[in-house]
Amino acid sequence: MRRKRPTIADVGKAAGVSIGTVSHYLNGTAGVRPATRARIEAAIAELTYRPSSVARSLPGGGARTNPEHHLSLPRLLVVGYISVDYLCRVDVLPHRDDRITAHHIEKALGGPAANVAVAGAGVGAPYGLDVELATAVGSDPDSDWALAELESRHVHALPIRRPFNNRLSRCIVVIEANGSRTIINEPFELSAIDLAANLEVKPELRPACLHIEGYHYERMIGSIDRFHGAGWKVSLHSTGLPKTSRTPEAFLGLVASVDLIFINDVMLREIFDMRAPVASMILQFTEVLEAAGSRGDVVLTLGELGAVVFPKSGSTPIEVPALPVDRVDATGAGDAFAGVFLSFWLHGESLESAARHAAVAGSLTTTAEGAQGHISNFAELEAALTSNHSWAVDVREVRGVFA
Repeated sequence: MRRKRPTIADVGKAAGVSIGTVSHYLNGTAGVRPATRARIEAAIAELTYRPSSVARSLPGGGARTNPEHHLSLPRLLVVGYISVDYLCRVDVLPHRDDRITAHHIEKALGGPAANVAVAGAGVGAPYGLDVELATAVGSDPDSDWALAELESRHVHALPIRRPFNNRLSRCIVVIEANGSRTIINEPFELSAIDLAANLEVKPELRPACLHIEGYHYERMIGSIDRFHGAGWKVSLHSTGLPKTSRTPEAFLGLVASVDLIFINDVMLREIFDMRAPVASMILQFTEVLEAAGSRGDVVLTLGELGAVVFPKSGSTPIEVPALPVDRVDATGAGDAFAGVFLSFWLHGESLESAARHAAVAGSLTTTAEGAQGHISNFAELEAALTSNHSWAVDVREVRGVFA
């Protein structure tokens, strides 16, 4: 029987320290006492633990290697927000001064960047990725729990900073019976910091992509140039895009600076003041992009209606429908879409194939509570596409939905 590969949790248990302390030792993100360092090193030697690939991203970390099978996979480095989500299910959102009892309150891993990373890693063979998440975690039990959760989901955490209060950010998600949700999150102070500023960027012999959230776009413009200079692709999710970048001119400049961008219909309408029905909005946006000149691929997500891809080549937009499902919680659907799309895109699949699989993943994630309550693998995505062939095969039918 093949021996299970030791994890960072195993090292922490053997050394008698928290997962966060082991992570800080491996990544050099905080000082570790000599005695503690010695225990960690002894545990690593005893378990023959091999640190994840994130270590080599740090200055001076080039000597650390990761398993060969990871080196053969496309590399996805997601930079951004992770949180601990508290999911509260109620019948209807209460009014001011009301007091109600929730059906339950559950703890779950969340945060847009973490959701994208987990969705991308979850696809698996033959579209597996070497996924890393550069983010901020503290030394509290929630941070240790989050690091272990990420590792169990095949995401290598890179704790490059500590939050100001040295604990994981928290978020409350109130879910109603109809699937609507209200999200209350703590301020994310890292939006004012270039999270990739201290990462050593090297050319890769495999497809590689830096994926960032809109929260960080303006601070990371310099890093975008560095990654492009090293031959990486750069993708961006418009979630949290600053108001200064939500003007037509600024947004088109953004589209020209990255290789791929995901934007939802609500933000698109806000930026370009579009009030027409969906079909007319798609035509208007097509004309806007045609006049914009050189740009990356643009993916417009439309929630329950699906998505539209506007290829950088200027060819006809690709319209894909969402999978008809009974929606439980729409939290993180756009993140799941982005993560799965990136998996296929980095493997060189067509934009249409990437979008079709991503639309299924985005739909399926809404059938469970929490942004990561349902993580789709390749087999499940293929099965859904096959069993719903009549629904997915003809994009001409989608136009009737959008109209």
